[in-house]
Amino acid sequence: MPYKDMREFLDVLEKDGQLKHIDTPIKVEHGDNELQALMRLLCQDDGPALILTNLEGYNRPDVPLIFNPFGTRERTAMTIDCKGPLDSKKKHAAVLSDPSIWHDPVVVEKDKAPCKEVIIKKEDISLDKDLPHVWFGKEAASYITGAVGITHDPETGARNVGCYRMTQLWNAVHPQGEEYPEEHQKKHLSVFAFWNPPMSHIGLHLAKATAMGKPLEVAFACQCDPAIHIAGGTGLPFGQDEFQFAGGLKGAPVELVQCETVDLQVPATAEYIIEGVFIPESETTIGNHSNPVGYYDSIQVFPRIEVTCITHRKNPMWYATMEMIPPFDHNYQALLPVECEVLSDLQRKIPEVQDVVVTPNMTYIVQLSVDGARKPHAEFGKYILHAVWGSAGRWGRCAKILIVVGPDVDPYDMDSIEWAIATRVQPAEDTIINESGQAFVLDPSATKGHHGFPVTGSQIGIDATMKVPERFESYQEVSMPTQEEVDAIAEKLKGKL
Repeated sequence: MPYKDMREFLDVLEKDGQLKHIDTPIKVEHGDNELQALMRLLCQDDGPALILTNLEGYNRPDVPLIFNPFGTRERTAMTIDCKGPLDSKKKHAAVLSDPSIWHDPVVVEKDKAPCKEVIIKKEDISLDKDLPHVWFGKEAASYITGAVGITHDPETGARNVGCYRMTQLWNAVHPQGEEYPEEHQKKHLSVFAFWNPPMSHIGLHLAKATAMGKPLEVAFACQCDPAIHIAGGTGLPFGQDEFQFAGGLKGAPVELVQCETVDLQVPATAEYIIEGVFIPESETTIGNHSNPVGYYDSIQVFPRIEVTCITHRKNPMWYATMEMIPPFDHNYQALLPVECEVLSDLQRKIPEVQDVVVTPNMTYIVQLSVDGARKPHAEFGKYILHAVWGSAGRWGRCAKILIVVGPDVDPYDMDSIEWAIATRVQPAEDTIINESGQAFVLDPSATKGHHGFPVTGSQIGIDATMKVPERFESYQEVSMPTQEEVDAIAEKLKGKL
């Protein structure tokens, strides 16, 4: 059954024994916090989701904190009502490739929208009080990490829904020793909109609006039905509606409601809604920010929005997470759309593609259903490498490390992948170096521009398939028992080992 909101998802986790309520005091204030350490403790051993209710140094003790709900591949699969990682990828890829089964969202009246239970008007907004603030590690600001951003194309009116972080400037430390003005701290947020040059759809909308001299309205929906977050993290072709795609994942329309101060519609069952308008030509310097490849970004430059309204549910809940050396909470939630975006595109044209796995460290592995003499043609592995870099969507073209393997290699097991590289790859002949690829936007090893993020970088592709017919007429037989044989001897010796 599709979830109506984040709360129903949490209820399912709790019934399944995967969520616990913790009232032990946990420090969360700037310069003295324990949430990063708690994240590592949980994620190093597939720990449970938590509801934290006793946070020291927290400005909103009345608002419980949702923590680590997406910390395993299993829980990520559950966000779209699936039992396991491969099932969730098959479902996501199937829905993504067939817009005929998507559902148009429906608009509900405001009195039927839980996100409208409390309304804070523009003149009353003070972000130091109206939004929760928690800190992680050495981050210099409290970041909003559980929102989807909604904008409209200023030329066509087409809607975009994407996952974009925001920086709360209240009590934040400026990386260059400056002070954020009080008005910015209490009325503005800085948005991770990569707009100059544009590297995301919200960035394209903002770049268009700036060129046209028009304001760009935006709304952020915090803590929605998790299928909406999955859809927002998927790189649909520019102009397609992620709310329609989310409806396909749910098997039911997403319920939206009209905003108060901007001409946008937002998920009706979200915990918080933040409405605002981008400030023309604004640039705000932020840092430290911890990123998903495990480094602090010391300086980044992003645009600001002026917050024009905040609405939320009665007795709302908040979600916070941190990116660091993987794994971390939402790691697999973020990777599922990446995997499925590439898988869906490849399977539409190359039926021999069986699975796509992206590791927490962003290594891409494509598993084929054939190898050796059964490959459709010579150099088929290299053909796959180019197909990934040329695939539709946002993520395939950013694959820095890309490996193609055969059906006997487990794409979820790095030992198995390493074995394939060691026994099926000659580095000079079976790798491709792409010197002018698109860099992953937070890769610390690529040259950065003015705004603190890279645009281009180099990439490596490794063809770890058997080189038949490329170099050999046949390949040496693999020495390995079948899983059935292993299971049989395990059953025979059950209780004796």
